[in-house]
Amino acid sequence: MITFDGLYSLVSLILSLFAIIVTTFIGKTDSEKYPFGKTNLEPILVLVKSLVLLIMCTVTMTNAVKAVLSGGNKVEVGFAIGYAIISSVGCAIVYFYMKSCSKTLNSEIIKAESNQWLMDTILSVGVFVGFIISLVLGKLGLYKIANYVDPVMVILTSSIFLRVPIITFINSFKEIINVTADKEINEDVSALVKEIEKEYNMEDSISRVVKVGRELRIEIDFVVSNNSKVKSVEDMDKVREIIDKNTNHFDLKKWLNVSFTKNKKWAI
Repeated sequence: MITFDGLYSLVSLILSLFAIIVTTFIGKTDSEKYPFGKTNLEPILVLVKSLVLLIMCTVTMTNAVKAVLSGGNKVEVGFAIGYAIISSVGCAIVYFYMKSCSKTLNSEIIKAESNQWLMDTILSVGVFVGFIISLVLGKLGLYKIANYVDPVMVILTSSIFLRVPIITFINSFKEIINVTADKEINEDVSALVKEIEKEYNMEDSISRVVKVGRELRIEIDFVVSNNSKVKSVEDMDKVREIIDKNTNHFDLKKWLNVSFTKNKKWAI
Protein backbone atom coordinates (compact mmCIF):
# COMPACT_ATOMS: atom_id res chain seq x y z
CA MET A 1 0.00 0.00 0.00
CA ILE A 2 2.90 2.34 0.79
CA THR A 3 4.39 1.56 -2.63
CA PHE A 4 1.07 2.26 -4.34
CA ASP A 5 0.48 5.49 -2.42
CA GLY A 6 4.06 6.69 -2.96
CA LEU A 7 4.07 5.81 -6.65
CA TYR A 8 0.65 7.41 -7.15
CA SER A 9 1.81 10.63 -5.45
CA LEU A 10 5.12 10.63 -7.36
CA VAL A 11 3.39 10.23 -10.72
CA SER A 12 0.90 12.95 -9.76
CA LEU A 13 3.73 15.28 -8.76
CA ILE A 14 5.65 14.75 -12.01
CA LEU A 15 2.50 15.26 -14.09
CA SER A 16 1.53 18.32 -12.02
CA LEU A 17 4.91 19.94 -12.72
CA PHE A 18 4.49 19.12 -16.40
CA ALA A 19 0.95 20.57 -16.28
CA ILE A 20 2.27 23.85 -14.89
CA ILE A 21 4.86 24.03 -17.68
CA VAL A 22 2.21 23.33 -20.34
CA THR A 23 -0.22 25.85 -18.80
CA THR A 24 2.49 28.53 -18.84
CA PHE A 25 3.28 27.66 -22.46
CA ILE A 26 -0.40 27.90 -23.45
CA GLY A 27 -0.64 31.30 -21.77
CA LYS A 28 2.10 32.77 -23.99
CA THR A 29 0.65 34.45 -27.06
CA ASP A 30 2.16 33.42 -30.39
CA SER A 31 -0.47 34.09 -33.05
CA GLU A 32 1.97 33.73 -35.95
CA LYS A 33 3.16 30.23 -35.07
CA TYR A 34 -0.14 29.08 -33.49
CA PRO A 35 -2.93 30.98 -35.30
CA PHE A 36 -5.64 28.87 -33.66
CA GLY A 37 -4.12 28.93 -30.20
CA LYS A 38 -2.66 26.09 -28.12
CA THR A 39 -5.65 25.01 -26.04
CA ASN A 40 -5.63 21.56 -27.68
CA LEU A 41 -2.64 20.76 -25.48
CA GLU A 42 -4.85 20.78 -22.37
CA PRO A 43 -7.07 17.79 -23.20
CA ILE A 44 -4.06 15.95 -24.67
CA LEU A 45 -2.13 16.32 -21.39
CA VAL A 46 -5.15 15.30 -19.29
CA LEU A 47 -5.66 12.26 -21.55
CA VAL A 48 -2.03 11.18 -21.18
CA LYS A 49 -2.14 11.60 -17.42
CA SER A 50 -5.40 9.63 -17.18
CA LEU A 51 -3.89 6.82 -19.25
CA VAL A 52 -0.77 6.66 -17.03
CA LEU A 53 -2.85 6.54 -13.83
CA LEU A 54 -5.20 3.98 -15.37
CA ILE A 55 -2.31 1.65 -16.21
CA MET A 56 -0.72 2.17 -12.79
CA CYS A 57 -3.95 1.41 -10.88
CA THR A 58 -4.58 -1.70 -12.99
CA VAL A 59 -1.06 -3.07 -12.47
CA THR A 60 -1.02 -2.45 -8.70
CA MET A 61 -4.48 -3.96 -8.26
CA THR A 62 -3.36 -7.07 -10.17
CA ASN A 63 -0.31 -7.44 -7.93
CA ALA A 64 -2.46 -6.96 -4.83
CA VAL A 65 -4.82 -9.74 -5.93
CA LYS A 66 -1.79 -12.03 -6.34
CA ALA A 67 -0.65 -11.08 -2.82
CA VAL A 68 -4.06 -11.98 -1.37
CA LEU A 69 -4.01 -15.35 -3.13
CA SER A 70 -0.54 -16.06 -1.74
CA GLY A 71 -1.48 -15.32 1.87
CA GLY A 72 -0.99 -11.57 2.21
CA ASN A 73 2.15 -9.86 3.49
CA LYS A 74 3.61 -8.54 6.72
CA VAL A 75 3.98 -4.78 7.27
CA GLU A 76 6.12 -2.73 9.66
CA VAL A 77 3.09 -0.91 11.06
CA GLY A 78 4.97 1.76 13.03
CA PHE A 79 6.84 2.99 9.96
CA ALA A 80 3.69 2.70 7.82
CA ILE A 81 1.63 4.89 10.15
CA GLY A 82 4.37 7.53 10.29
CA TYR A 83 4.59 7.57 6.50
CA ALA A 84 0.80 7.86 6.17
CA ILE A 85 0.67 10.92 8.46
CA ILE A 86 3.44 12.75 6.56
CA SER A 87 1.92 11.80 3.19
CA SER A 88 -1.58 12.96 4.21
CA VAL A 89 -0.36 16.37 5.35
CA GLY A 90 1.86 16.83 2.28
CA CYS A 91 -0.85 15.88 -0.20
CA ALA A 92 -3.39 18.13 1.55
CA ILE A 93 -1.04 21.13 1.26
CA VAL A 94 -0.51 20.53 -2.47
CA TYR A 95 -4.27 20.03 -2.99
CA PHE A 96 -5.20 23.38 -1.44
CA TYR A 97 -2.46 25.11 -3.44
CA MET A 98 -3.63 23.56 -6.73
CA LYS A 99 -7.26 24.37 -5.90
CA SER A 100 -6.32 28.01 -5.38
CA CYS A 101 -4.44 28.06 -8.71
CA SER A 102 -7.39 26.48 -10.56
CA LYS A 103 -9.68 29.33 -9.48
CA THR A 104 -7.18 31.92 -10.71
CA LEU A 105 -6.17 30.32 -14.03
CA ASN A 106 -9.48 28.63 -14.96
CA SER A 107 -7.49 25.83 -16.59
CA GLU A 108 -8.81 22.31 -17.17
CA ILE A 109 -5.32 20.96 -16.55
CA ILE A 110 -5.02 22.62 -13.15
CA LYS A 111 -8.57 21.60 -12.21
CA ALA A 112 -7.73 17.99 -13.07
CA GLU A 113 -4.54 18.23 -11.02
CA SER A 114 -6.46 19.69 -8.08
CA ASN A 115 -8.93 16.78 -8.15
CA GLN A 116 -6.06 14.33 -8.44
CA TRP A 117 -4.32 15.70 -5.35
CA LEU A 118 -7.60 15.49 -3.46
CA MET A 119 -7.64 11.81 -4.37
CA ASP A 120 -4.03 11.53 -3.18
CA THR A 121 -4.99 13.07 0.15
CA ILE A 122 -7.92 10.71 0.59
CA LEU A 123 -5.67 7.80 -0.36
CA SER A 124 -3.06 8.74 2.26
CA VAL A 125 -5.71 9.13 4.95
CA GLY A 126 -7.07 5.74 3.94
CA VAL A 127 -3.57 4.27 4.29
CA PHE A 128 -3.36 5.69 7.81
CA VAL A 129 -6.72 4.22 8.81
CA GLY A 130 -5.85 0.88 7.22
CA PHE A 131 -2.61 0.50 9.11
CA ILE A 132 -4.29 1.47 12.38
CA ILE A 133 -6.68 -1.43 11.75
CA SER A 134 -3.69 -3.67 11.00
CA LEU A 135 -2.04 -2.56 14.25
CA VAL A 136 -5.19 -3.34 16.25
CA LEU A 137 -5.53 -6.78 14.65
CA GLY A 138 -1.89 -7.49 15.49
CA LYS A 139 -2.43 -6.50 19.13
CA LEU A 140 -5.38 -8.90 19.24
CA GLY A 141 -3.16 -11.70 17.94
CA LEU A 142 -4.96 -11.92 14.59
CA TYR A 143 -1.72 -11.84 12.59
CA LYS A 144 -3.01 -13.91 9.64
CA ILE A 145 -5.91 -11.51 9.14
CA ALA A 146 -3.60 -8.51 9.60
CA ASN A 147 -1.44 -9.75 6.73
CA TYR A 148 -4.38 -9.31 4.36
CA VAL A 149 -5.05 -5.66 5.31
CA ASP A 150 -2.30 -4.24 3.07
CA PRO A 151 -3.19 -5.98 -0.23
CA VAL A 152 -6.93 -5.62 0.39
CA MET A 153 -6.49 -1.84 0.86
CA VAL A 154 -4.65 -1.68 -2.45
CA ILE A 155 -7.44 -3.58 -4.22
CA LEU A 156 -10.15 -1.34 -2.75
CA THR A 157 -8.36 1.97 -3.43
CA SER A 158 -7.25 0.92 -6.92
CA SER A 159 -10.78 -0.10 -7.91
CA ILE A 160 -12.20 3.18 -6.55
CA PHE A 161 -9.49 5.30 -8.17
CA LEU A 162 -9.98 3.68 -11.57
CA ARG A 163 -13.19 5.65 -12.01
CA VAL A 164 -11.49 9.07 -12.12
CA PRO A 165 -8.91 8.39 -14.89
CA ILE A 166 -11.54 6.55 -16.94
CA ILE A 167 -13.93 9.54 -16.83
CA THR A 168 -11.21 12.14 -17.49
CA PHE A 169 -9.81 10.01 -20.33
CA ILE A 170 -13.23 9.85 -22.03
CA ASN A 171 -13.93 13.58 -21.55
CA SER A 172 -10.49 14.60 -22.84
CA PHE A 173 -10.81 12.31 -25.86
CA LYS A 174 -14.16 13.94 -26.68
CA GLU A 175 -12.56 17.38 -26.59
CA ILE A 176 -9.68 16.29 -28.83
CA ILE A 177 -12.06 14.98 -31.53
CA ASN A 178 -14.29 18.07 -31.14
CA VAL A 179 -17.44 16.44 -29.81
CA THR A 180 -20.30 18.92 -29.29
CA ALA A 181 -20.09 20.89 -26.03
CA ASP A 182 -22.28 19.79 -23.13
CA LYS A 183 -26.05 19.95 -23.51
CA GLU A 184 -26.60 23.09 -21.42
CA ILE A 185 -24.10 25.22 -23.36
CA ASN A 186 -25.18 23.86 -26.73
CA GLU A 187 -28.89 24.47 -26.08
CA ASP A 188 -28.16 27.98 -24.78
CA VAL A 189 -26.29 28.97 -27.95
CA SER A 190 -28.78 27.21 -30.22
CA ALA A 191 -31.73 29.04 -28.64
CA LEU A 192 -29.98 32.39 -29.06
CA VAL A 193 -29.18 31.68 -32.72
CA LYS A 194 -32.76 30.63 -33.52
CA GLU A 195 -34.09 33.76 -31.83
CA ILE A 196 -31.82 35.96 -33.97
CA GLU A 197 -32.75 33.97 -37.08
CA LYS A 198 -36.42 34.68 -36.46
CA GLU A 199 -35.92 38.34 -35.51
CA TYR A 200 -33.82 39.13 -38.59
CA ASN A 201 -35.88 36.96 -40.93
CA MET A 202 -32.94 34.71 -41.86
CA GLU A 203 -33.53 31.81 -44.19
CA ASP A 204 -31.62 29.34 -42.02
CA SER A 205 -28.84 29.06 -39.45
CA ILE A 206 -26.27 26.48 -38.37
CA SER A 207 -24.39 26.61 -35.07
CA ARG A 208 -21.45 24.51 -33.96
CA VAL A 209 -20.20 24.60 -30.37
CA VAL A 210 -17.28 22.64 -28.95
CA LYS A 211 -15.23 22.94 -25.77
CA VAL A 212 -11.48 22.38 -25.96
CA GLY A 213 -9.65 22.79 -22.67
CA ARG A 214 -10.41 26.23 -21.27
CA GLU A 215 -11.72 27.48 -24.63
CA LEU A 216 -15.29 27.49 -25.95
CA ARG A 217 -15.35 27.56 -29.74
CA ILE A 218 -18.55 28.87 -31.29
CA GLU A 219 -19.08 28.93 -35.05
CA ILE A 220 -22.37 30.25 -36.44
CA ASP A 221 -23.44 30.49 -40.09
CA PHE A 222 -26.53 32.46 -41.09
CA VAL A 223 -28.16 31.88 -44.47
CA VAL A 224 -29.72 35.19 -45.56
CA SER A 225 -32.16 36.02 -48.34
CA ASN A 226 -33.31 39.21 -50.02
CA ASN A 227 -36.02 39.49 -47.37
CA SER A 228 -33.61 39.29 -44.45
CA LYS A 229 -33.04 42.39 -42.31
CA VAL A 230 -29.28 41.99 -42.64
CA LYS A 231 -28.36 44.23 -45.57
CA SER A 232 -24.91 45.59 -44.78
CA VAL A 233 -21.67 44.86 -42.96
CA GLU A 234 -22.90 47.12 -40.17
CA ASP A 235 -25.98 44.89 -39.77
CA MET A 236 -23.76 41.82 -39.64
CA ASP A 237 -21.57 43.37 -36.96
CA LYS A 238 -24.67 44.26 -34.96
CA VAL A 239 -25.71 40.58 -34.96
CA ARG A 240 -22.18 39.61 -33.92
CA GLU A 241 -22.33 42.05 -31.00
CA ILE A 242 -25.63 40.54 -29.85
CA ILE A 243 -24.19 37.03 -29.92
CA ASP A 244 -20.98 38.11 -28.20
CA LYS A 245 -22.85 39.91 -25.42
CA ASN A 246 -25.19 36.98 -24.80
CA THR A 247 -22.44 34.37 -24.61
CA ASN A 248 -20.20 36.19 -22.13
CA HIS A 249 -21.70 34.34 -19.16
CA PHE A 250 -19.81 31.14 -19.98
CA ASP A 251 -16.82 30.77 -17.66
CA LEU A 252 -14.51 29.92 -20.56
CA LYS A 253 -12.27 31.74 -23.00
CA LYS A 254 -14.40 32.30 -26.10
CA TRP A 255 -13.54 31.84 -29.78
CA LEU A 256 -16.44 33.27 -31.80
CA ASN A 257 -16.88 33.17 -35.56
CA VAL A 258 -20.13 34.42 -37.15
CA SER A 259 -20.57 34.21 -40.94
CA PHE A 260 -23.30 35.22 -43.39
CA THR A 261 -24.04 33.73 -46.81
CA LYS A 262 -26.83 33.48 -49.35
CA ASN A 263 -25.75 30.04 -50.50
CA LYS A 264 -26.31 27.31 -47.86
CA LYS A 265 -23.48 25.18 -49.23
CA TRP A 266 -21.00 27.59 -47.61
CA ALA A 267 -22.66 27.05 -44.24
CA ILE A 268 -22.63 23.25 -44.24
